[in-house]
Amino acid sequence: MYLELLRYIKFPEAAPKIFNYIKSKLLRPLPNNPCSRYSPVQMSLSMVNRCNLRCAYCGDAQDGTFDTAPKKEFTLEKIKTLFQTPLCRNAVYVNLAGGGEPLLCRDIVEIVEYLTSRGHLTLLTTNGLLLPKFIERLTRAGLSKISISIYPENIDFLRENLAAMNKIHKIQNSHVITRSELEKTPGELAGLVDFVYRAGSTRLRLWNCRPFGKERDSSESFTSELPAFQDFYKKISKKYGSFVDWQGLYTESDKNIKAKKICRELWQLVPVDGGGGLATCCGTAINLRSGVNAFTSTSEEIFNHPAIVDLRKKFIDPDAELPDMCKYCNLLEDAPM
Repeated sequence: MYLELLRYIKFPEAAPKIFNYIKSKLLRPLPNNPCSRYSPVQMSLSMVNRCNLRCAYCGDAQDGTFDTAPKKEFTLEKIKTLFQTPLCRNAVYVNLAGGGEPLLCRDIVEIVEYLTSRGHLTLLTTNGLLLPKFIERLTRAGLSKISISIYPENIDFLRENLAAMNKIHKIQNSHVITRSELEKTPGELAGLVDFVYRAGSTRLRLWNCRPFGKERDSSESFTSELPAFQDFYKKISKKYGSFVDWQGLYTESDKNIKAKKICRELWQLVPVDGGGGLATCCGTAINLRSGVNAFTSTSEEIFNHPAIVDLRKKFIDPDAELPDMCKYCNLLEDAPM
């Protein structure tokens, strides 16, 4: 991913961020990696807690309902305050993400421009519905990468607009596969892959549908041994090769992939919302960093929060069981499907 983004790196501003990234890769992972060794490599910012879509399986929604608390929105001034702190100042990669739809953030263009000027790489994760209004300004502001998630709710819009947007700024797409699609409409799913490919996108990431919310319904999840998935995997891999990125999706016959209890998020990423609230990682809405705030707490209190340190220990200990909160994570290599 970082190799693809080399052309967006701004020197000399990016130099300390690259050095921080190298340290994070070279230093041996320990249960408690103090910030004196390196600081987070990635920041994931929930720009707003509002969205113009309601997707029931969204990880930021609780059983389909978004946060009803007071509006939490990042402003340019909040971003400037946050990225002056030791916690954030040397993050090489900043994901301007959900909690809602980031393009609803009124300062989104100015925020991208500011982060770019500091040498950060910026990723926008969006449903794309508002992107035609912003894409030219965001490109001029220095946005490094755009990722558009494909849902039933926005597919018609993307069929009309994705190719045109790709001519302005290259886009990566993602789509959550359900068991029903594989077993009942594999032709439509293959057609989706072909559409994204022909629209000029750089990559399509396919994810297994994983249950979220208080009442997890796993009926749309599947294992890699599902015959319909194996058939789809073989056909798509043969035709599109590396264009399709299988996130946690692979066949048991693929000997190049070995499932391991691996999670890098706990050592390299810190998610923050506009109110300074801190989540555990990008894959869960559970807030284990209780009692701390990104605007008032120290980097040590946040990055090495006792609850996070405890999780790190469980991942390093080969005999420790996988924490329940991690069992449905697409980014975990041995997560049950």
